[in-house]
Amino acid sequence: MKRIATHVWEYIRNNRLGTVTVTLSLTFMFVGLPSQILRILETESAKEISITMFSLLVVQSFFWVLYGYQKRDWFVVTANAFGTFFSSIIVIEWFLFK
Repeated sequence: MKRIATHVWEYIRNNRLGTVTVTLSLTFMFVGLPSQILRILETESAKEISITMFSLLVVQSFFWVLYGYQKRDWFVVTANAFGTFFSSIIVIEWFLFK
């Protein structure tokens, strides 16, 4: 466990811009997307969202996960796995509440 923590802190220290980017991405993933999910559930309407945009977000996030896995960049994998998950929920909601 100590080895993993050391690796994480070393990565953060050497990749400050990447760390800021991942932090902002995670903020979007944990604030923006869940609030959209809740809004659709509360209003039972998804007619105001762009299915094209969220479908593309699912695809691009998924490919970033694959890229991050290939490069063993767990920051990229983590941030985009949540994006893929939350965006997929919004796409499913669109089909249920359009």
